[in-house]
Amino acid sequence: MFMKFDTLFEPLQIKKKAGLRNRVVMAPMTTISGEEDGRFSKQEIAYLVRRAKTGIGLIMTPACYCHKSGHAFERQVGCHSDAMLGRLSECAESINETGTASFLQIHHGGNAAKEAYTGSAPWAPSAIINRRGISEMPVAMTDGQIRTVIEAFARAAERAKQAGFTGIELHGANTYLFQQFFSPFTNKREDRWGTQTMANRSRFAVETVAAVRSAVGPEYPICYRISPEEEDPDGYSTMEAIALLKLVVAAGVDMVHVSSWSYGTYLRGDLPHGKHPTLAIREALPREIPVIGVGSVRLPGDAIRVLGDGVDLVALGRELLLDADWLAKVREGRTSEIKTDLHSEQERQALEIPERMKAYTKRFFALK
Repeated sequence: MFMKFDTLFEPLQIKKKAGLRNRVVMAPMTTISGEEDGRFSKQEIAYLVRRAKTGIGLIMTPACYCHKSGHAFERQVGCHSDAMLGRLSECAESINETGTASFLQIHHGGNAAKEAYTGSAPWAPSAIINRRGISEMPVAMTDGQIRTVIEAFARAAERAKQAGFTGIELHGANTYLFQQFFSPFTNKREDRWGTQTMANRSRFAVETVAAVRSAVGPEYPICYRISPEEEDPDGYSTMEAIALLKLVVAAGVDMVHVSSWSYGTYLRGDLPHGKHPTLAIREALPREIPVIGVGSVRLPGDAIRVLGDGVDLVALGRELLLDADWLAKVREGRTSEIKTDLHSEQERQALEIPERMKAYTKRFFALK
């Protein structure tokens, strides 16, 4: 491999709880390829293992709903019942056998859930549709329902550990339930789960992390994924996100995954000159808490830029859909062979991804 890319291949320890063989992470991506009952499909497992075999340090699974009320996507995988354990175990074991670490991403869609999948109106902090105005109208959760979902996250984390996953990621980003509780845009509650104070608006995340930590014990890695800011005036800033992250780290989080659409860019412009959200988060948290940067990382130089900022790990999404051998090509000095676009429908059909994903990729892979 070229020396300038050596830092991508340095190992990393997650607070002495788990070791990663390098700094490259496969980002969690929706596959719409689970079984009808929520189990991982054989195709989906094969797709993850194909990438693991190229030497990636860590694979995050697609978002896995912890409670049926949070089912948000067509053919989304679930970790909501013990009936899922067989395929969860197969997925974890198959990834782990390659030497790649495996994290199950645990999710609840909140107002993004759909009645067609859940059997009832979506549960959310308040009866408010999402920012894009395209979600179904949710019902405001009762205190009992909030407690039910917190418990569901804890039980799902137990299943992940039982199945053999190296760790878990709590999906607190991309406008789903954790973010809906934290954001004044979607949370209009006036009780202890509202947004009047930082303690209240952070309560759902903090209590969920604490419940998960209690369920899995002190040595099992927990990652928290966060969208670092919201553009609209009623949304939150990166500095507010940092305040939340400090609370969830104190509650038991070991690693933070900053979900940016484009690494190094920002929406609000309220950070000091020369800073961007991922960098600000990295500098604000203890060094023992690894931070993952992501967003429009396509070429090895993009990945090196992330690590050059002092960010500990770099995640790739779309690039690993396009080119399962991205990391192998970097290691072998074949960077000129990395695929960054699709040029024909034949190339799309040749992608090493589940069949159901091929049509789905038309949303973000236009032919060049």
